[in-house]
Amino acid sequence: MCSSIFGMLIFVYVEHMVNSHWLRNVDYPFSPVIFQGQFLSFFTFQSNGLVAAYFLIRVIFYDNQIRFCKNKTLLLYVTSYITVTFITYVTVLFPATLANKYETRIIDWIYSLFLHIITPISTITYMFLNIDFSQITVKKYFKNYFLGYLVYPWFYTIYLIFRIFIFLSDDRFSSIPFEIVYPYAPVSSKSFDFGNSSAEDMIGNILYTFFSIFLLFIVVHTLFIIVNISYLFIIRKMERNYEKKHNLSNVENKKNKKTIIIKLKNGEEKTFDSDNTIE
Repeated sequence: MCSSIFGMLIFVYVEHMVNSHWLRNVDYPFSPVIFQGQFLSFFTFQSNGLVAAYFLIRVIFYDNQIRFCKNKTLLLYVTSYITVTFITYVTVLFPATLANKYETRIIDWIYSLFLHIITPISTITYMFLNIDFSQITVKKYFKNYFLGYLVYPWFYTIYLIFRIFIFLSDDRFSSIPFEIVYPYAPVSSKSFDFGNSSAEDMIGNILYTFFSIFLLFIVVHTLFIIVNISYLFIIRKMERNYEKKHNLSNVENKKNKKTIIIKLKNGEEKTFDSDNTIE
């Protein structure tokens, strides 16, 4: 699975660069953070990369069973991240693509469905089949692990804001379209025309953009929290149901045991239950 995801990510990056999908102007200055960093600015690619990295480490160290492999909270983390990608695509991006009738290539549909649908569903299925939270209570999770889950969304948000600050503070990037800098530019209808905009318009556009980012931050982080907490309670409920069935099964086995008494020649009696255990 990890090789498939890494392979798809590499393919998407190379294909987009070769066909100049992102290369809108060869005169753009080189900037690992701004232009060349556009690929990494998309949460879809980052979340898929995290899933691939997680499974790659598990495969490499499977026999050694290092602490990383035993840490089930990390599996919950990456599953929650990729689920946000899945929900966003299904509820927002995919309907918007159909409604606006965007011209989409077949190859774009293939990698989009793989990264937004196949990877999330596969990861979610794997989590439910393998995760074990029997030693982690809800209280313990919120006390020791929940804030760790939010570190990556916070880091991602800071990364996006950092890109915008660089864009606004360096005149060399004035000709670069804002959608290259901020991958969710459709949230803001404003543009940054440094040459033809007045100072008031520029300040208004900047404030509008950061206000849009703030709203997006609230909405997306609310989704992150809801997804993670929902998974936590679903997993705990599943484990409680399993424990109840297991306990009921043990009780039934004890009730169904038959006691056999054998009288030996010397007058002694030996007692056996139905599973051949001598009492």
